[in-house]
Amino acid sequence: MFDMLFGIPAYIVLLLMGENGETVQVALRIRPLVESEIARGCQVSLSTVADQPQVQVLGTDKAFTFNHVFCQEDSQAKFYDTAIKDLVSRLFKGYNVTILAYGQTGSGKTYSIGTCYTGQDDMGVIPRAIADIFSRVKEMEDWNFKISVSFMELYQEQLFDLLAPTRCVVDLREDSKGIVIPGLTEVPVKTAEDMTACLVQGSAGRATGATAMNSQSSRSHAIFTVNIEQVKLNNINEATSAKFHLVDLAGSERSKKTKATGERFKEGVNINRGLLALGNVISALGDGTQSFISYRDSKLTRLLQDSLGGNSLTLMIACVSPADYNLQETLSTLRYADRARHIKNKPIINQDPQAAEISRLKQQLQEMRLLMIQGGGDGTGCPPEHTKLLEENLFLRTKANSLTEQLGNLINQNLYLVERAHLAEQARARMHLKVSELQAEYDLTMDELNLTLQQVTCPAEFVDQLRKLSGVQKRIKEIQEEQRRGEDELLTHELSQGTVRTEGLDLADEQDIAEKREVHTMQQAKLNNELQELNRALALKEELASQLTANLGQITTVREEYERNQALVETLKKEKDELQQALRNVHVNNSSNKMAEQRRKQVQELELKIANLTKKIQEQANIIKMKGKSDEKITILQNEIQTMKQIKVRLIRQMKAESEKFKLWKQERERELIKLKDQDRKRQNQIVKMERLHAKQQNVLKRKVEEAVAINKRLKDALALQKSVQDRRHKGDNMSKVQTWVSHELEVLVSTVAAERSLEELVEDRAIINSQLSHLKQQVQSGNLSKEELVGVKEDMKQLGEDLELRSAQIADLQQKIDDSDQENKTKTRWDTLQSMGEAKIALVYLFDVAAEVKRDVASKTHKLAEIEEALKRAEEKLAQDELELREVMSNHKEEIHRLEKEHQNKLFLLLRQLNGSGAGGDTALLERIKILEAELEHMEELQRLLEDQRTEVDKLRNLLDQRTAELEKIKQITPTKNKTFKNKAKPGTSHHTKISYTANHLDIDDDKFQESFEDDDNEKDPDWMKTPLFKKLQNLKYKDSQKKLHFDSSGEEENTDDKENSENENKKPR
Repeated sequence: MFDMLFGIPAYIVLLLMGENGETVQVALRIRPLVESEIARGCQVSLSTVADQPQVQVLGTDKAFTFNHVFCQEDSQAKFYDTAIKDLVSRLFKGYNVTILAYGQTGSGKTYSIGTCYTGQDDMGVIPRAIADIFSRVKEMEDWNFKISVSFMELYQEQLFDLLAPTRCVVDLREDSKGIVIPGLTEVPVKTAEDMTACLVQGSAGRATGATAMNSQSSRSHAIFTVNIEQVKLNNINEATSAKFHLVDLAGSERSKKTKATGERFKEGVNINRGLLALGNVISALGDGTQSFISYRDSKLTRLLQDSLGGNSLTLMIACVSPADYNLQETLSTLRYADRARHIKNKPIINQDPQAAEISRLKQQLQEMRLLMIQGGGDGTGCPPEHTKLLEENLFLRTKANSLTEQLGNLINQNLYLVERAHLAEQARARMHLKVSELQAEYDLTMDELNLTLQQVTCPAEFVDQLRKLSGVQKRIKEIQEEQRRGEDELLTHELSQGTVRTEGLDLADEQDIAEKREVHTMQQAKLNNELQELNRALALKEELASQLTANLGQITTVREEYERNQALVETLKKEKDELQQALRNVHVNNSSNKMAEQRRKQVQELELKIANLTKKIQEQANIIKMKGKSDEKITILQNEIQTMKQIKVRLIRQMKAESEKFKLWKQERERELIKLKDQDRKRQNQIVKMERLHAKQQNVLKRKVEEAVAINKRLKDALALQKSVQDRRHKGDNMSKVQTWVSHELEVLVSTVAAERSLEELVEDRAIINSQLSHLKQQVQSGNLSKEELVGVKEDMKQLGEDLELRSAQIADLQQKIDDSDQENKTKTRWDTLQSMGEAKIALVYLFDVAAEVKRDVASKTHKLAEIEEALKRAEEKLAQDELELREVMSNHKEEIHRLEKEHQNKLFLLLRQLNGSGAGGDTALLERIKILEAELEHMEELQRLLEDQRTEVDKLRNLLDQRTAELEKIKQITPTKNKTFKNKAKPGTSHHTKISYTANHLDIDDDKFQESFEDDDNEKDPDWMKTPLFKKLQNLKYKDSQKKLHFDSSGEEENTDDKENSENENKKPR
């Protein structure tokens, strides 16, 4: 991709051109504080010097000088004109130019470089450079230009072509021409609008995502490249080419600050890994002392190989945040930018010099020879134990595969039986429907025939009825055809049934198939269990619906009697009115008293009958009202049954589809494996030939390596003898000095770690205080406070302001101390203090003693952690067992509810039948019994609610277990870092040691007590566990249950069946 000079890598040309070159330029951009930083109460930690390219870190003596420094108020136009415009003009002289945006996440890199251009006015570098390039092209009329662009991103260590029609991955290769990217789309452009369209198209495809620090965080490194080839019109030999690389790096981030999880966290890890490799390259190039630069540590450094130390004019845009919350990241960026200023590039005009291809080939040959020497040595065979383990592993895997295959076949057979039963059920349903229709039509026809036979004078109608009978016969034939069709479907399904077998494949080739088969088998077993549970629930609901339907028939009989009674009451009322009228007429006409007395008795008898019938009608009306509730229950049950049938069909289809899918995949996989085995056999033959040739070469190389090792050992022994004489002479003084120095370094390192942790806590505290202060300010501005409340709020604001200033001062002090420790640089220079081999040995022995003590401490805490994990495991197993028992209890409870409801319906059916055959005297007693049954039903509903309460209790226990698990994970994370680092070096009584002690004690679980807490239900021994409102409800319901257990025999009399029901309940209890 980068800088090729007529087929010759540019870095070879640079080797021939001497050491002169230009250093990398650095432009620093300080963005303003963003809203989230203002909300945290962050303070500005950077200041610029007027008219000087210098930045100072407030509160410290640190200052950095760069080529350009731009403060918060500087615009995009000023930034481009000052730092970028001159570099763009040098493209037309034949120089390669790279502009690199570097900094932490959310520091303004994408804004500055302009890779996410959407046509807005506030343009970054790329849109302005595009306009500048085509403006120069118009001015240079005596040159012919060919301009093309490419746009790619490095996401998750993969290169994506952003200008391809479909977003695709491209490879990074290195050949004789250097770093190239075959297949990368290069789009020719003629105008600035064409290039801008490519920029917008590629920007739309970039990987972005929201984090806690940036809502539009770039999750990839983007490189926008402009290729410019120019040829003079009057002299075709005068031609130059140049490449303009604009690189927008993804920002470094800390997961604690970005709150990244899942995919965002993985992206952040890859971003930091690439930036770490880039930082190492910058440091190595800035030192100027290292001969080898590790460009190959990541794809990012390989892409930027020519931009850093190669053939390019490079400008690094260092983007930083001025907030003290990000001070450590800002200092890191400033240090890397300062090192980058010392990197020397050797840019040359890309014309046609002759290159030294032979030199490159010699160098490559020398590297290959070194690789061959380093790779020498004979391999040793596997030990007998390893061979035995392999054989045992082979046997177990064979056995496991066989068992898995058998299980899969059994599940397939079960699926076949379930499907067959389902098809039979569908055929039965269709047959039942046809028969029902035929029965209805037959009954109607027979009724009409009977009428016709009575009317002998209508022979034509009789013929029509006979014709209808012929139609009935035709329907019978249709039913028979439908039955044959169902049998054909069953036969077709039986013929299509088969088992998946594996034959003729080696175990090594079958590993993927075995894993896939195991997953498929477990999935099918799970679906089969769901299907069985569904069938069971469906049967219960269908039985209940059938019982309810039967009860409705009895209620219909009651309705008919109810209507007859109403008519009879109306008749009796009319008769009573007539008698009363006649009685009044008797009084008027002064008729005999005997007749009047007789009529009064008749009126009284009628009133008594009317009262009895009215009472009976009222009772029958109450029974008829129950029909509405029964209809609603039947509708609900029918809907549930229909839904469950649909789910059942879906499950069966899903199981069949998964089986067919696995069968096809397995067949295809077997064909691929057979093909691969043939290819592997041929490849093995070639490998045998190459190994023979390689063995001969290795023998020669081995002799040379052994000679070199022997010479090196003799030299090492001589140096060790020389140093030992000096060590014996100064051992007494050096030992205490070196040990003191090592102890001091360890103390500084531990203190720095503690200070960084305290700094994070202080920053979080300051953010909380600032949020509270902002809330109080909003209350004051709202004007809704009384005078007394306003005074209290102002006092709180004053106190919070003082706390905020105190936290800011503490943060600045800690940041200063952390910066003074300079652990980042000390990692590279710490051991330079040791001047002799003797001092190094003393330090090594002392560090070994410290490490041994730490290891012992770690082993002790690891043992304690294992005990805690074992206790947690037992708790999880106990919780799983309790959940299993709870599910069993719930299942039994549902069955009991269905049984009781069925029993209730049976009793109701019996009562209704008795009601139809009994007089008015027994109606009241029957209604009382119905009320008792309804009370029992309410009792069962109460039990249902209590079961829900028990489920809530189990959820609380599960949440408690999750909390314990989270605390255990914290111990796992902090235990290695909280151990004693060396003898008497960590300050006693520090907060983190106290926290570890408390957490360990808090999670020190005694197994016996833990077991008892779940199993002991004795409220006298464990009152804190059982004496809850739920326990009291259970006790009350148990008492009510013992008082209310009634049973009705066939005659409707009550029986006390406490002993019987108790024995049945004991048998139904889960074990």
